[in-house]
Amino acid sequence: MKSLFHKLIARGRSVRDKMDEYQETLTFAEAGEPADEATVADSQQAQEQPGLLLVIGKGESFSRRIIDYALEMAQRMSYEILALNIAPVPRETFAFIGPSNGKIKEFEDRSRENVQAFRQTAEQHGISFRHTVKSGETDAVINELGKEYGTIEFVVSEPEAARVSERPEKENRPEKQLHVYSMV
Repeated sequence: MKSLFHKLIARGRSVRDKMDEYQETLTFAEAGEPADEATVADSQQAQEQPGLLLVIGKGESFSRRIIDYALEMAQRMSYEILALNIAPVPRETFAFIGPSNGKIKEFEDRSRENVQAFRQTAEQHGISFRHTVKSGETDAVINELGKEYGTIEFVVSEPEAARVSERPEKENRPEKQLHVYSMV
């Protein structure tokens, strides 16, 4: 049933993209100008590529909750997953000392080790999966990844830890929700 749903979603995207392409071609034809062949080729390439879902881990690992949510979303929307661990080191420091530093190398190694269960589960569900480790401010890293991997459609991350002064009383604490936002 789920694979049928995925096929329907993909077909819907394909039909929508083809309609947009036809409309563009008609517009150019009505204006007496030929449609730009590069634009047509780009749109065909774009519709063949799945959307990209960026999943940001908390430190060097991914919680079970974020893994489950990301897998369900990627499967439902026919997205590819890009898992990201962000090193808790400012970009300038990382560039200065390099990845050969013991702590940074240790963080990268643990991140690559911890992502394996996520990768295996994604592959079992037929979801394309990639992983990377970066350092720096989250927004800057996301922009860099957009340039490196292409358009990121959605980002899923866990909330930052609340400050002690901002936390409600123990019995009234709401469950922390995942952050999901669109980049398109």
